Amino acid sequence: MTGIAQADLPRAEALREYLTVQRWLREKAPKTAENYLASMLRFTDVEGVNPDQFLEWAKTVDPVMVQDRIDRLAEKLQPATSFTFKIGMRSFLGHSGYTLPKAKLTYTLQDWHRGYKKEEVRKLIGYLDTPLRKLYVYIAAETGLRANTVLALRYRHVKEDLAENVIPCAIRLEPKFYGKRKSAGYTFLGERSVALLLDCIKQKLVKTTDDSPLIPLGYAGLYDALVRARHRAKLDPKIQPNHGLRKYFEDALDSTRIDRDKKMMIEGHFAGTRAKHYTDREWDELRKLYREAYPNIDVDTANAGLDKRILGLEDENSELKQRIEVLEGQVESSEKESMGKLQAAAKSMGFDLGVLAEEILRQARRRQRQSS
Repeated sequence: MTGIAQADLPRAEALREYLTVQRWLREKAPKTAENYLASMLRFTDVEGVNPDQFLEWAKTVDPVMVQDRIDRLAEKLQPATSFTFKIGMRSFLGHSGYTLPKAKLTYTLQDWHRGYKKEEVRKLIGYLDTPLRKLYVYIAAETGLRANTVLALRYRHVKEDLAENVIPCAIRLEPKFYGKRKSAGYTFLGERSVALLLDCIKQKLVKTTDDSPLIPLGYAGLYDALVRARHRAKLDPKIQPNHGLRKYFEDALDSTRIDRDKKMMIEGHFAGTRAKHYTDREWDELRKLYREAYPNIDVDTANAGLDKRILGLEDENSELKQRIEVLEGQVESSEKESMGKLQAAAKSMGFDLGVLAEEILRQARRRQRQSS
């Protein structure tokens, strides 16, 4: 959840007026900028100085003293908040050309957080009260995308496949979503997400202009709604409201045991792999693997094994239809070839097949009249 309380938002936004803060937050992701602002707000409240005053003071003392001041304040915070605070304050000074002593900043996870189970995702959705919030959960669970990426999705990202009714529907993101530590994956909208998305479009909750967001909601309000739904559904409070959906997706892919490198591409884990622009053929290869995994991903299926068998029969039926079409084409081609040979033979003997056929038909009718 955001580190800034609703009542503190005006003061946090006022910090953006400082040139040092603008330089610091330039080109930062929205969530990172929000976390950094929360750290600076905490520092200025406790220390009674503004960002410019903090920087000016730092330039007059030994850098070790600056680090000590940050560490003393961080000691009073919870481990995760302390880690974020230290990172943020060091980042602020670094972007203004001030270098602190090297520090080994690590965060030790205080507890293990598992992903949702399938029935838990269904319960979570059941306690959400609007179609858009339900749609968010379906998309997060079926794509494995992180919360900020889901909220950054626009209609143009799914327009191509959605217009052609191609399911699963490829999410074609711009290069800026890839090639970073927390990268998006080459992933898809599944059947449930597409159905609910189309319903939201029909209800005019989602617009179909290229820049229209698929989930026109704010992060903070959505997070609070998920926490409330998790509580009402009596789910394990250790499940992270948002990231638990990504872990659900990853667990589903693990259960399918698809090719590891392709799995990494779908999940957005590019360590040792080069992210690139995917061609239609490569999207089709990933789509096939996603379809194979979908019975495990699908939140609403009760029996993944049965769905897999049905999917296998559908694929087999599709292959048989393709073979029949090929055979029919071969037969038609053979018939045309035989007719062509017959016409060529008749022509070489001086016959016109059309005249000959009419004569044969005339003789048959005459014999029929004579017999009657």
